[in-house]
Amino acid sequence: MDKGCVALPSVLVVILNWNSGPDTIACLESLSRSTYPGARLLVVDNASTDGSPARIGERFPQAELLVLDANHGYAGGNNRGIAHGLGSSDYVWLLNPDVVVAPDCLALLVDAAEAAPRAALLGPLVLMREDPERILSAGGRLVDGWPSHRGIGEPDGTRSDAVTEVDYVTGCALLVRRRALASIGPLDERFFLYGEEVDWSQRARAAGFTSVVVPRAKVWHPNTVARDAESALVTYYITRNHLFLIRKHALGAPLLARHLWRHARTLASWSLRPKWRHKRAQRRALWRALTDFARGRSGPARGL
Repeated sequence: MDKGCVALPSVLVVILNWNSGPDTIACLESLSRSTYPGARLLVVDNASTDGSPARIGERFPQAELLVLDANHGYAGGNNRGIAHGLGSSDYVWLLNPDVVVAPDCLALLVDAAEAAPRAALLGPLVLMREDPERILSAGGRLVDGWPSHRGIGEPDGTRSDAVTEVDYVTGCALLVRRRALASIGPLDERFFLYGEEVDWSQRARAAGFTSVVVPRAKVWHPNTVARDAESALVTYYITRNHLFLIRKHALGAPLLARHLWRHARTLASWSLRPKWRHKRAQRRALWRALTDFARGRSGPARGL
């Protein structure tokens, strides 16, 4: 794209804040060094209670601030940001607040999108903030119906720089084409948290679009794998939403049965084996996830 001769596509950047003021400010600081001019910044606050919206507004008055009256989760918060700010923008870039972006990241994503008009969802190479030369996600794939990040733990530079079609791109830094939104619709708020981007990518594929990762475009995100492995809330959402994803996209009764059996075995192990006594909260969350799935309950977790 000759940036000196043609008008650049317009981009709305949506950053979802929830009690994460320092992270959101660091994200905005990295965006202030972006080589892509004219992107519109919108911070959506998911009913924070830590006073972060005021601090963000004071530090970055050029960023519009949309304060919601309740925590609507990843899907609901981003949907409200898109509905509020999309206007005539050609693209929306959804960013988690704890992401730091390379200066040329957005420019590389938009260039890749302009060269691939059937790509609805585009993601960068996600590297670890704690180990900046190590990959956290090079896009995702579905393995036996289970979402799995490509390249996790590998050193940067070991994979091709070619734009690559993937099963899904991580929601921490996701560029979506406005034209595709009319076909795939908004994020599914029944997920609330985790799995929405996988669902979005599956819906995009069903509508004739693709999802791609652009490895030369880079962001850095904390490696939360170890932390999430001990989180009852993450256990709940990952379990319930994964089963919901299988059912929603009709991936097959045998696949659903295998994963239900897998979760049941984990629950039994956590309940009976002494070495898992410390997982009491996760055991309760896993049981609640399975029962809520069976009852068709979606949205935010209750009673955890």
